Parts: sequence; structure tokens; C-alpha cells
Amino acid sequence: MKNKWLLLIIIIVAAALRLYHLNLNPPSLNWDEAAVGWNANTIFHTRRDEYGTRLPLSFKSFGDYKAPVYIYLTAPIVGLFGMNPVSVRLVSVLAGIASVYLLYLLGFELKNKQLGIIAATLLAITPWHVILSRPAFEPNLALFFVLLGTYFFLKALQKPFYFMLCVFSFTLSFYTYHSPKIFVPIFLLGLSFIYRHLLLSKKLRIWLLASVFLGLIILIPLIKETLLSNSAVRFQGTSVFYDQQGVKLPLKLSLISQIFKNYFIHYSPAYLFFGSGNMPRLQLRTVGPLLLIEAPFLLIGLIYLLKNKRKQWSQFLLWWLVVGPIPAMIGREVPHPLRAYNLLPPLIIITALGIYQIMTRSRMYLIYGLLAVNSLFFLYHYFFIYPIYSAPDWQYGYQQAIVFARQNEDQVNKIIFTSHYGQPHIFAYFYQNRDPLSVFWGAMSKYLFRDIKWNEDKNLENVLIIGSAQEIPADAPDIIKEIIFPDGQVAFRIVKTL
Repeated sequence: MKNKWLLLIIIIVAAALRLYHLNLNPPSLNWDEAAVGWNANTIFHTRRDEYGTRLPLSFKSFGDYKAPVYIYLTAPIVGLFGMNPVSVRLVSVLAGIASVYLLYLLGFELKNKQLGIIAATLLAITPWHVILSRPAFEPNLALFFVLLGTYFFLKALQKPFYFMLCVFSFTLSFYTYHSPKIFVPIFLLGLSFIYRHLLLSKKLRIWLLASVFLGLIILIPLIKETLLSNSAVRFQGTSVFYDQQGVKLPLKLSLISQIFKNYFIHYSPAYLFFGSGNMPRLQLRTVGPLLLIEAPFLLIGLIYLLKNKRKQWSQFLLWWLVVGPIPAMIGREVPHPLRAYNLLPPLIIITALGIYQIMTRSRMYLIYGLLAVNSLFFLYHYFFIYPIYSAPDWQYGYQQAIVFARQNEDQVNKIIFTSHYGQPHIFAYFYQNRDPLSVFWGAMSKYLFRDIKWNEDKNLENVLIIGSAQEIPADAPDIIKEIIFPDGQVAFRIVKTL
């Protein structure tokens, strides 16, 4: 009974940290979130994506292709509650909360309820998971499916019909984000070896083969889409195997060395426990992906794991720890919190093992007190400081500028909206809450999305010009509005010509 109440409190805390000010932090939808919201809206109302493709398996977006599951799950939410940040982000938030519960179940399966409680507590407050489970990030939903598939795998070792649910969960992760397509096969290959004696037993063998067959059937559309379409273009655009122009690079020693460097940097204490400004949308400047107080317990847990390396549960965690960063090591941007997201669960469970090994009743209050202090430091920076300096990276200001343009579009002949910050059209569709069919039929014909050519554009007659501070000078005549970033810098200047 005590564990049930503790688990309920943990879930409530996890929900509060992921729902609090969800519409305000992150401070704005970025273009990927706006694209998710708009495509979810067009799917709900027309069964087509923004380009008119009927019920696609991959969504073309900004020269890239998005996996479909997040958009399809978001479609009824956006359709019923409208296009707003909470509607777009809700699927990710719910997946994040559910993942906390799943980590409890995994800890319970691996050892006992107490380990599950500690692991769930850590995941609920760990910066890596809190930060990535609030925006509309497909990797967060994919991680939920990976955790669910892993839990069903462990359950299937006793009750083999769970293999069906295991395979279904893992295949859903393939349809949710790109990294599981690399991680899951390698992960399952290792688990198959670790548990090979059980899996080859007569009791499990038939269910396992049937489940694999089911998984292959479910994956046929995805395999076809990958091989016969341009949806693999993302790999060329982000992989170290290709240059910036998409030309394949020769496999030299320097490239192999870079791949190994990319791999090991994800285990760097400097990366895991201290902040970085390299990717403001994915991490904080002053707090690492893991809380600093977790560091000694992670080390203790790792030592305990290595001492028990002959046991299957230890091999299971060690294998997960080893393969977690593999999808990220072949990318150009490293360390990458999204592509290495599957590394988080083993780090949390191993840290929980470290706490479990030394915890006594007297130590429990000290450990949880230190975790609370460290998490409060993180939460202060995340909710009060982060929204100010990260606003430009979240495309802050588009909403205000787009809404202002809609309010004034009947008074001008043309609206020229800058592309200085990238992808302005998707924000216009989203924040103006346009009817999808009207957009298909040319409702935005008055809008021109391009860079501002100030010396030419200022001479146009009766035009609303919305540009960046770099494009429209501060002393320009006829400035009717400025959109300001939270740090006081100018995001947009709006001019109405005569």
C-alpha cells in the first residue's frame, strides 16, 4: 500500500512538471511543432497533409520527412481543442508521464518495487526527460514505445503471449521517429543472445516466431515507403557519411575515428552533468541532462552492475547502456540529446541501483533531500531563466507577428513576411487558424514569404512589411509595431507603406 501511494505521488509530480505553464515554456512553438500541429489539423479535417497527400506514411516537411504516429495521435486533439501549444504538445506530455510509470514497472521486473520507485522518482525530475517531454518531440513518444516494448519483452519471458504486444510496441516506435530504426534491431539482437536459452525453449519459441512474423507484416508499409520514396533523405542530411551537399564520403580512418568520438562523447561527465549552450532547445546552459547529485550514485550502480555481470538482468542493463548512443554517433551534431535519448533509461535505472545499494531509512531522507535541492535548482533555471535566453531558438515572436498580420490584412494590398528566421508560412497557417481547404484554394495569396529587400520594398505602395531587426533599420519611417524577445531585443519590425 505504501508503494502505491509513493508511486501516485511520483506520477503527480511528473505530471505537474510536464504540464505547468506548458503554453509558455518552451516560450513558443518552433517550426517543427507548428508543422506537426498544422498537419494534424489538415489530417483531421481533410484526411490529407499540408501538400494534399491522402493519409501519408511520412509527412514531407521543410525538405525532411516526419514519421506519422505523433501527427495522427495529435490530429483528434487539435481537431477537438484547436491549434494551440497545449494541443500540439499534449501527446508528448502524456507519453512522458506514462514513461515514468513504465520505468517503475521495469525496475520492478528487474529487481523489486523499491528499485522501481527510485527509478520512477529519478525519471520524473531528471532534466533530460523533463525538457524533452514538454515540447512536441517525436523521440519522446518513441521512447515511450521502446520502454513499453522492453517491459512486454520481460513479461513475455514468463507469459509468452506478451511477445505480440512487445513486437507491436517496438514496431510503433519505428513509425514514430527515425532513431529506433537503428537502435531497436541492435537492442533486440543483444537481448535475444542474453536470453537465448529461454527464447529457444519450446514454451516460448512458437509465440516468438509468430510475433516476429507479425512485426514483419506491420513493417512492410514502412519498408516500402523507405525504399521507394525520398523519406530517407534525412539520413543524408544529418549523417557523417555525407557532406553538406549530400555527397557520400569515402570510409577513411578519420571518419571512423570521428564516429567513435561521437559515440563516447555521450558518456562524458561534462556532457551528462554540466550545462551547454550548443543546443538551446534541448538542454540548459547551467544544468546537464542528468542532475549533478545523480553522478556518485550512477558510479556506484555501475560498479554494482559490473560485479554482477554474469546475471542476466545485469547483462540486460549493460547492453542497453552500450547501444543507447548508437543512433547519435553517426550524426553530425554531437552530443545529441534526441538521437541518444534511448541512453536515458539505463542511466536512470543504474543510478537507481546505486541509490538502492546504499539506502537505509536514515540515508533515505538525506538522499531525497539532496535530490530535491538539486531539482529545485534545475527547475528555477528551466522555468524562470531558460524561457528568456532560449526564445529566439524557439522562433518566439512569430505568433504575435502573424496575428497582427491577420488583423490588418484587409487594409493592405500585400503582406511581405520575412523568411529570415525560417519557415514563416507554417506559422501563418497555424497561428491564423486557417481552414485547411481555404489554404489549399489560395487563401494566403496576399502573403509573400521571402527575405526583406528594404531599399526596394519600402517604396512599394500600401504593403505591410514584417521583417527582422537586421532587415528593417530602427530609424525606418512608418514603423507601426515592434515584436520584442523576452530579453529585450527586437524580433520583428512591422512597417506599413503609404
